[in-house]
Amino acid sequence: MERDEFIKSLGFGMALMCAGSCLSACGGKGNDPKPDDKPDPNPGGGGNTASVNLSSQLMAVGDQVITGGVLFFRIAAGNAASSFVATESVCPHQGGGLVWKQAISKVQCQLHFAEYAASGSVTQQPQGTSGSTRTLKIYSTAVSGTTLTATIV
Repeated sequence: MERDEFIKSLGFGMALMCAGSCLSACGGKGNDPKPDDKPDPNPGGGGNTASVNLSSQLMAVGDQVITGGVLFFRIAAGNAASSFVATESVCPHQGGGLVWKQAISKVQCQLHFAEYAASGSVTQQPQGTSGSTRTLKIYSTAVSGTTLTATIV
């Protein structure tokens, strides 16, 4: 086989392979999901809850845990609801993970370092990026026995 024949046959084989891949990617199986005729008017949860077992989690001031999309952290001793804060676990700016920084008593975004007070108010806008952020959602908490529950609204 001559060099030019080899290159032509190789090019033709590649074209067939690419065409087959493209055609199979375009083919459908008929199982595309249908759009929801009646979308949920309250996608934020409206009464959903997330809970933490206080006998094994959040035992010391400054401890934190993320459960059910909620960042729980302890700000004081004792097992009263006021000893804990429950907030959203992702930054409203661009979805970075949030953590409680006990040393500075602030919630901090790990993506652009926006900072929030335990009350949810913004104390520092995102750094090194455009745009701003909003106040964090703070969820109501209740303690029953050794269970801390946040109600997500």
